Amino acid sequence: MPDDQEISVPDRMINIAGKLFAARSFDAVSTREIATAASVNLSAISYHFGNKEGLYRAVFKKIVRDLKPARVNLGLFLQNGMSEAGDDRRELAEMMVRIISDLLDNALAPENLSWRMRLIAREMAAPTECFQILLNGHLKIMHDLSGMLIAKIMGEPASSETVRLTAQALLHLCSQYAINEQLVKSRLEWENFGPEEIGKIKKALIPLILRALNLGEHVDIVLVPKWR
Repeated sequence: MPDDQEISVPDRMINIAGKLFAARSFDAVSTREIATAASVNLSAISYHFGNKEGLYRAVFKKIVRDLKPARVNLGLFLQNGMSEAGDDRRELAEMMVRIISDLLDNALAPENLSWRMRLIAREMAAPTECFQILLNGHLKIMHDLSGMLIAKIMGEPASSETVRLTAQALLHLCSQYAINEQLVKSRLEWENFGPEEIGKIKKALIPLILRALNLGEHVDIVLVPKWR
């Protein structure tokens, strides 16, 4: 990932503002603080984004753009994998294991900017107009995609409330480790989320989800390479 000084001024402002908005609330972050942290004139915010609200919207639009590879790759993986798996429950379980593994990697890998997860969680807890940007641009798509596999496993329509609630639970369980990073590290006495720690999270979470989906007989599945 390029250093903040190597990217465009608007993107640098978005990255800086995103981290500040994730750490505190929208109202608690001043435009002067953003400008100072981004090493730009205060007028740069109005020039590039109109006002602080415009910058806030730009942060979420960029988050949605940056997460596009995850949406595309998940869609392709499901399209190819489900046609090959058919009704074979072990193959469906293997697909679920891969999805859980990569959702955790995407959420916890240092290069994936954990502030994004915290800002998304803040926006969902206290929605603004930017919630619709997240919902329509990313969250709904990820829910629907994961719901396709869940529906196949459960033998229910993808549109059913049970499938939608289960998809919500899956995505929440995978993302909450990044959202609650400090709590998890404190409780486990970990210094960071490195490969070893992420592996331990997978070892605990994957059997839990497989059993919840009545795939407990397949908890022996070994993690496979990433699809992204």
